[in-house]
Amino acid sequence: MLNALFKDPNWLFCWGLLPFFSYLLYSYLGWRDRRLTLLGPFANRLVRGFSRRQYLIRGWLWLVSISLLVVVMANPHWGTRKIQQSQKAVDVILALDISRSMLSEDLRPNRMVRSRLFAQELLRGLEGNRVGLLFFAGDAFLSMPPSTDYSTLNSLISEADPEGFSAQGTSIESVVGLAIQAFDPNASTARALVIITDGEEHEGDPTSVISAARDEHGIQTFAVGAGTLEGGTIPMYGGGVQREADGEVVISKMNNLLLEEIAEAGGSELPRYISNQIDAIPSIRKEIAALPSKEISIRQYDAENSLYQWFLLPALLMLFWEYYWFKKGEG
Repeated sequence: MLNALFKDPNWLFCWGLLPFFSYLLYSYLGWRDRRLTLLGPFANRLVRGFSRRQYLIRGWLWLVSISLLVVVMANPHWGTRKIQQSQKAVDVILALDISRSMLSEDLRPNRMVRSRLFAQELLRGLEGNRVGLLFFAGDAFLSMPPSTDYSTLNSLISEADPEGFSAQGTSIESVVGLAIQAFDPNASTARALVIITDGEEHEGDPTSVISAARDEHGIQTFAVGAGTLEGGTIPMYGGGVQREADGEVVISKMNNLLLEEIAEAGGSELPRYISNQIDAIPSIRKEIAALPSKEISIRQYDAENSLYQWFLLPALLMLFWEYYWFKKGEG
């Protein structure tokens, strides 16, 4: 029962000291009377500056104040109220390429693993913003709309794998189109799209789509390159490497030209590279933080109504009264 009414009911055991303090309060009067009796029948008239009535009032003020302060420390509460937590934030979508070329081992252990680690580290730096996630290859699909559920986002990123995605290629156009749909159309927050890709075998004209998304929807696009210009082979499930129809080994190379075009069209000027994660992540965070943020509601929860102030105020008033009474008595 006490746990339901008080946050820390153990403080209420301090009330057990109040009878002891009351005993000391009255014991002093008895001791004083006995001492004065030894001085003679008129000792009270000789000793001035002590008022029995004032002494008792001050003593009871202290006892009641201590009782109320004990209740304050136990923190009484009753009922709940809705709390809306909000903060300034930006809406961000991470777009992760899961085409088979992302299995190339020109980055160790491969592009896919390094991209997942990059995305998770970037996510840690974006906490406080709403972050969404989509995967793409020859087509794109939304894994999670912009949210503050970073734990789920981390789990989804760690499960990214080209094996379960049949459509191959790199369709940046579908990424941008899906991102436009995923952003909340009613929100006035700034929007950022971070595309992590090797850019190989891209389809269509992504730069015009990205430029239009920036002009019409306010989406700033960041390009993050996965891979190297020298490239590497693409391992096959079950062993071996991917080959052309004539048996020649396929060498997958990062398409840096496409990355530069994406960055320029998206307003971020230069692409970043997961091979240079130490510099790339802070620079992306800095640019996203510089975007015009808006106040957004990030969560709503029930909070218990704390009633300690109803006990604290009278306790303080009694202590001030006791102090005033004391000073007046001295005067």
